[in-house]
Amino acid sequence: MAVRYRWMVCDLLTDAFIADLPLVVQEYDHRINQAGVISASMTIPNQRINRLVDKVVPRDINDLSAGPGRLVLHCIRQCAGRPDDLWGSYWLWRAKTSQGRAGPPKIEFNGMGLDGYLKQVEARDVFERLSTDVATIGRDLLTTALARPYANIGVTMPAGTTGVTQDLIIRPTDKQSYGAAFEKLAEGAFEYHFDTRLDEAGQRVRILDWAYPRLGEISTRHDFSQPGNVLEWSEDVDALRGGTSYVARGDTSNSDITGESLPTLSDPADATDYHTAGWARLDRTLDRPGTADLTALQQYASYWATTSPGPVRLHSVTVRLADNPSLTPHRLGDYATIRLVNQRYPRVDGVASFVRSWRVIGMAIRPPKRGNSVEEAELLFEEQVA
Repeated sequence: MAVRYRWMVCDLLTDAFIADLPLVVQEYDHRINQAGVISASMTIPNQRINRLVDKVVPRDINDLSAGPGRLVLHCIRQCAGRPDDLWGSYWLWRAKTSQGRAGPPKIEFNGMGLDGYLKQVEARDVFERLSTDVATIGRDLLTTALARPYANIGVTMPAGTTGVTQDLIIRPTDKQSYGAAFEKLAEGAFEYHFDTRLDEAGQRVRILDWAYPRLGEISTRHDFSQPGNVLEWSEDVDALRGGTSYVARGDTSNSDITGESLPTLSDPADATDYHTAGWARLDRTLDRPGTADLTALQQYASYWATTSPGPVRLHSVTVRLADNPSLTPHRLGDYATIRLVNQRYPRVDGVASFVRSWRVIGMAIRPPKRGNSVEEAELLFEEQVA
C-alpha cells in the first residue's frame, strides 16, 4: 500500500516520545468547532508487545510514568516519495484491556482532540471580560487555561479580532471548564479547529486555527466524482428538520423585573412557494438567545424561510483519498465539488446531472488496512439545518 500510518504515543505536556504502537484504527475524525475523536485497538499476542503496551498503560498501579489522561496519540501519515504529515493528535482518555474466551488479550483506546482535553480544565477563579472582542475573549480563555498548573499543552494562538464584542463572566460556582466556555463562545461568532502539524523543521506543533466568520478559502475547490473517487453517497430528505413557516424567538425586552417577562417573537416568515404549490404547513420556532431586537429576529426568521424551505436534504459522501490529496484535515472549511453519474442521476445532455459544491466542515478518515489498501474519508458538509 502506498499510504501507511505511524501511531506515535507521547507525553501530553512535554510531547516526549513514549512508544509506537501497532494499532488498528477504523476511523478518526476532525470537525470545525468540535473536538474530533479516535478509537483504536490492538492485540497482545506475546511478551514483546506486552512490554510495549506496558510503556503506555503500566500494569503496576503505582507506576505513574504513563497511562490514559497524560498521553497524546499522533497520527503520522506516511506516503512513499512524500514528506511525513501529521493528520491528527488526540488526548487519550481511556484504555480498556480485556480477554474473551478465545484468543489473546486486547487493548482498546479512546481519544479526543486537544480541545476535548481543555474541557477538563475548570475555571476555579473568576474570569471576567466586559465589552471585549469575542476573539480576544477566546484567546484569554485558552491562555488562562494553559496557565493553570500542569495544564500547558503548548497551543499557539494567532492574533486577530472580529469586531464583535460581548461580556463573559465565569465564576467558580458555575462549574464551567475553559474548553466548554470557549466552544460556547464560538457558536455563531467564529470558527476554529485545533490543528496539529509538522513545521518546516519537522517538529510537531499545536495550533489554534480560527477565522471570522468562517475557516477555509471560498476560491478553493476539491473535486470528487462518480465514476471515479466517490465510493459511497447518500441523500436524506427529512421534513422533521425543515419548515414552511418560521418564527424566531429571542429574549424578553422587558427590563422591569417586577413585570411579566415574555420572549420576543418575530412575525411568521413563510415559504410561500411551497404553500402555493400545495404543501401542508410545517411550523418551526427557532430560538435566538441573546437577542431581543425585533428587527433582527424578523431577519433571522426570513433567512431560514428563504434558505431552508421545505424538507432538509442532508448528503453524505465517502471518497477515496489520493496519495497526495488536496483536501486534508488542515483544509477544513474549503469547498468540495461532487459530481455523480449513476442510475439515479444519469447524464443529461452529456454532462453529470448531479453537481453540488459544499463546505467541508468535518472529515472522518479511515486508514488503509490489511486486505484493503484504500484510504477513505467520509465528508461532513455544511448544509442549512435549523
